[in-house]
Amino acid sequence: MFDAYGTPNMFTFASGVEHRNRKKLVSHMYSNQTLMERQSVEMVKRKVQAFLTMLKAESDSASEIFTTLHYFSFDAISEFVFGTKYGGTNALSGNTADRRLINDILDPARRRLAWFGIHFPAYTKWVTTRTGLVGKMVDGLGLLPMNKPFTYSGIRRHALQAFYQHKNAIEGGEKVAEDTTVIGRLFQVREKHRLSDMDIASECADHLLAGIDTTADSLMFLIWALSLPQHERYQNQLRKELLNSQVDEAGWLYPRHLSQLPWLTAILRESLRLYTPLPAFEERSAPVDTVIDGFTIPADTVVGMSPYCMHREESVFPEPRVFKPERWLADDGTLLPESAPQNKWFWAFSNGARMCIGMYLANAEMLMLLAALYRQYTTVARYPDTTPGITSRYEIFCDESMSKMTEHECWIDFQRLSG
Repeated sequence: MFDAYGTPNMFTFASGVEHRNRKKLVSHMYSNQTLMERQSVEMVKRKVQAFLTMLKAESDSASEIFTTLHYFSFDAISEFVFGTKYGGTNALSGNTADRRLINDILDPARRRLAWFGIHFPAYTKWVTTRTGLVGKMVDGLGLLPMNKPFTYSGIRRHALQAFYQHKNAIEGGEKVAEDTTVIGRLFQVREKHRLSDMDIASECADHLLAGIDTTADSLMFLIWALSLPQHERYQNQLRKELLNSQVDEAGWLYPRHLSQLPWLTAILRESLRLYTPLPAFEERSAPVDTVIDGFTIPADTVVGMSPYCMHREESVFPEPRVFKPERWLADDGTLLPESAPQNKWFWAFSNGARMCIGMYLANAEMLMLLAALYRQYTTVARYPDTTPGITSRYEIFCDESMSKMTEHECWIDFQRLSG
């Protein structure tokens, strides 16, 4: 799923040593300390403001938040990885070419491609890489699991073009966001760590891809949940907390304070519990026989943890299928301590050496957008009896407590607050 240009990267290294060594090169870019620095904060603010501007300028189409939140996450991660000049996108401001780039992500047919890729990897690799006359024959005979363009292909082309633009600029003596982008960091250390062109291009492409769906889908489910009539009290409680919080001279809540706001954090955590962006299975395998909890697991056996199952463990989360943000709050209204069982079972970003490197970036994007949005708007689900659905791998994930579902679509009405 994360292969790019035939070159392994941090996501696809089987070796723990290779994974760890590559991760060290970019991990400081994703640290909470770095993300709270002015440059990163201002970048996220610009994307939040662009989203709010889009709500006013395109009020009808912007209400379909599955799509528009993909614009938001795409613009944010593309600038974080590539900067603004070469590779940064402007989908929120209406750039039609950038908006088209995410079409192959949104296409539900990608489920079929994913299914073939998992169960028939050799066939899938062969049939999807045919070109020329053979490619036309394969296409004409209907042998392709998914019509072209394949999932992520447009974005991978965009990322590769951005790489070569950076390379040409650097070779021409231009300094291109060296300290503030992922690609800039990798170019800085390429000679010391002997990184090839495709090492850098593959790494950047997958950082870009990993930061789109996950953030967008998480925000969509959260806004949808808060917009349901049965959850109106939570939205009101959140707005009260936000409006009573201190802001800077430009009217922004201080980013460092957002994760300390009890209701904002509890609502985000509860939404990530119930609607984890990658709910199905966190796969792992070991090259040798391994003993886990007294059980011998043969080499190369696929094992894993399911966030979906963990987050519905009733002994830890009573009424697990119910959206209850207060489960993350102590009796005095403060957030539960990290030692609480709920936090130990929380698996939205995985855990261990291969946990999500972009956790703090995703949190910053989500918290800042939610804080700005609910200080200015109330939100109402246009179809409160219908759950949105997303493509996980080759299955659809949605709120199973509802009888109706629309895939890759979610309509929310935004009502501007007076004053």
